[in-house]
Formats: sequence, structure tokens, C-alpha cells
Amino acid sequence: MLIVEDEPLMASLLADLLVSKGFVAETAEDVIEARSAIRTFDPDGILMDISLGDGPSGLDLARVLAVQRPDIAIIFLTKHPDPRTAGIDESDLPAGCGFLRKDRVRDTDYLLESIESVMADRPRDVRHDKDPSKPLAALSAKHIEVLRMMATGYTNEHIARVKGVAVSTVERWTAEIFKELGIGSKGAMNPRVEAVRQFIAAAGIPDRL
Repeated sequence: MLIVEDEPLMASLLADLLVSKGFVAETAEDVIEARSAIRTFDPDGILMDISLGDGPSGLDLARVLAVQRPDIAIIFLTKHPDPRTAGIDESDLPAGCGFLRKDRVRDTDYLLESIESVMADRPRDVRHDKDPSKPLAALSAKHIEVLRMMATGYTNEHIARVKGVAVSTVERWTAEIFKELGIGSKGAMNPRVEAVRQFIAAAGIPDRL
């Protein structure tokens, strides 16, 4: 099993766990190291994050492997509740992959069972991104994209320019976001700050677009 993770401690912990359970495991911190390891190590499966710092993402690697090495099972283990919070369309995930949220995988037996399921071509139950109770599940892909830009620090005026719409349209979208997240417009709480807080709590601070 190849672990592609840019946080050294997390990569080391995962590798130690897998080795203790009888796996042969190696680590790589980015796509370049991962591609080199695939050529020399030839893993049966890859456990990787979507976000890998600067450079290509885990999804970029997965797209290549889906074509060049369909024999390698792919399991995403990521902070993102679903790909949309990383700026990725759900349809971009390769068929047959697993998708596990880091905050949901505290049970090592569950993690190992999930890895085995994907490697045995049974990924149906290893898709936390399909969980209707996931954070921000009530938001559409458009709303997620706008909220992600808000969490990056952009104003409605900038979002409107990027999206090619009027500022009033962005204001309507943000009002819809507040409603879906159950955030009131009256009282001491700033709705925009609370919406951003919920995004960051669910998916972390997004990279600057």
C-alpha cells in the first residue's frame, strides 16, 4: 500500500498501522514522489489525500492512474467532507474509488475493512462523500463554490467578477447559503462570518484561488 500524504506525522502513523497489520507500506508526500514509488514499489492500492500542497493534487494523480494503472485501488483519506469543498466536482472522482473523511476514521478496524473493500472491488460502502449527514450537505455545488470563495476572503464584488454575474446575484446566493445553513440575519451573529466558520470547521482553510 502506498500512502500519499503531505503531513509527515499522518503518513508515518498510517504506514506504521498498515505494517502492523501485515501490509507492505511506503509513503510519498506529493505526486512526483508517488509516481516514482509506483514505478519501483508497484502497490496494489493507494491511500491518499486530495490536497497535497503546491503542485498536482491527489485527484490529478488518481485521474492518471485510472487510465494507466486501473489495477491499483484508490482510496482518498481527506479532511474534505466531499470533493466540492476542495473545488472539485463529484463526477471527477474515478469509478471504484473509496472516499473516507479523516475525522470519521478513528476506528482502525473500520479503516482496514474499508481498504480491503475497495481493493476487492466493493467500494459502495466506502464513500463518506455520499453520506446525507455530511457537513454542508444541504448546499448545492454552486453554493459550495461561493462559500469556498467567501472562506478564502473574497468580497461579493470579487466573486461576482469571477462568476460573471451581478453583485446582486451573489448577494442572493449568499442569502440562500445562510438559509440552508440555518443562519439568521438578525441578532449579534454576523451571518457571513458564521457561514465561513462552518466551512472551515468542515473542510479547513481553503487554498487561495
